[in-house]
Amino acid sequence: MSKAQVGLLTGPVGIGKTTIAERVIGLARKQELVCGGLLAPAMHNRCGQKIGIWGIDILSANRRILAHTDRDLGGPTVGPYSFNAEALDWAVSVVKGALEPAAARPCDLLIVDEIGKLELWHGVGLAPLMAHLASGEVNRALVLVRESLLVELQNRLTPVEQIVFEANEQNRDELPSRILRELVRHCPM
Repeated sequence: MSKAQVGLLTGPVGIGKTTIAERVIGLARKQELVCGGLLAPAMHNRCGQKIGIWGIDILSANRRILAHTDRDLGGPTVGPYSFNAEALDWAVSVVKGALEPAAARPCDLLIVDEIGKLELWHGVGLAPLMAHLASGEVNRALVLVRESLLVELQNRLTPVEQIVFEANEQNRDELPSRILRELVRHCPM
C-alpha cells in the first residue's frame, strides 16, 4: 500500500499557480495518468481585469462560474468576490467524484484549485475536501494555496506527508515537470 501524499503548490497572487497545475495535468496525461478534480482559473473582462473565478471539472471539462466581482451570486462573500453556493456544491461533488472507487479507472492525480480564505476562514466552499485529504484516503494530490495561507493549510492536513512547491518568476517553467516527478516518485502507482 502506498503512503498518501499531498503536494502543496503555493506562491503569490498572480504568479500562475493554475497555469502550472494545467501543465502538470498535461504532463501527467502524456504518462497516461488519469487526472481529476477542479481547476479554478480567473475570469477576465475585455480590459484584462480579473472579474471572477471559473470552476472547471478536469475529467469532463464542464465549467461553472464560482465567483464574480460585479454581481451578487447569492452565496458567501470574501473580499470583492460573491460566490455561487450551488456552483460551490458542484465543485465539491466534482472533486469527490474523482475519488469514487466505482469509477472506470481511478484518479491517479487529484487537483484541488484552490483552498483559500473561503475554506480556511469560513469553513465553506471546498472545505469538506480537507478532511478527505487529511485522512490519507487520497494517495496523490496537488492542492493550490496562496503563500499567506500555506502554514494554516499545512496544519489542517497533518499528519499526511506534504511536499511544498513554491512558484516564483524563476521556476514557473520548470516547476510542472518537477511537481509531477516528485509526486510520482514519492507515491508510486
